[in-house]
Amino acid sequence: MTRKVLSTVHQRHIDALLDQPAVIDAEGLRIGSQYVMFFAEADLMSEHVAHLTEGFSRPDVLEVGLGLGVFAAQLSKREIGSYTAIEPHPAVALAARTRLVEAFDTPMRVHVDPWQLVGLPTRAFDAIMYDTWPPDGHADLDFAEFVANVAIPCLRPGGRFSFFHSGTAISPARRAVLDRHFAEWTAHPHTMPVEQTPPHWTKPSRDFLIPIATKGGAR
Repeated sequence: MTRKVLSTVHQRHIDALLDQPAVIDAEGLRIGSQYVMFFAEADLMSEHVAHLTEGFSRPDVLEVGLGLGVFAAQLSKREIGSYTAIEPHPAVALAARTRLVEAFDTPMRVHVDPWQLVGLPTRAFDAIMYDTWPPDGHADLDFAEFVANVAIPCLRPGGRFSFFHSGTAISPARRAVLDRHFAEWTAHPHTMPVEQTPPHWTKPSRDFLIPIATKGGAR
């Protein structure tokens, strides 16, 4: 079996992230001095969970980019078959797992590695949530690689894929990836109320889309 390796640019990016402390406070998660996730995103993540899992009986769910665990916390309110997460920062993974492990009625498995290095079973998941911090200039390239090499092989027929998206329009590059690989997709709007916006909000907008892409084939 060929051993998976990271590109030089990805390895440098991961090394830089691991060199910074992960801190959780009342607002959310900071990596170094930058907030990357907020507890105020709970309603947004709740909608991701609802759209991803609607109609499934105890779905098997994969989350790529565990982070603060806001998506996972919302998912734990639903009956699921299994929950698997990928988080490359050990301190982030430990903090989230400690907060969430008792919330699930099923075992919680966390891979502490970049997603590019994790071997996952094919046709094993009904829903996949993708929210990562790629190297500068690699967001769309990583997205395309993840969809082709992870999401499509690992989803069961009829399974659903979603990703974090700030803003009101999905880029042509990502639309092309979704059109190429999925039988259908749509995007649901969500706006964070002004009064819920954290003091140190770092996202470019309070407007979001919740993309839901469905793999072809009958469930």
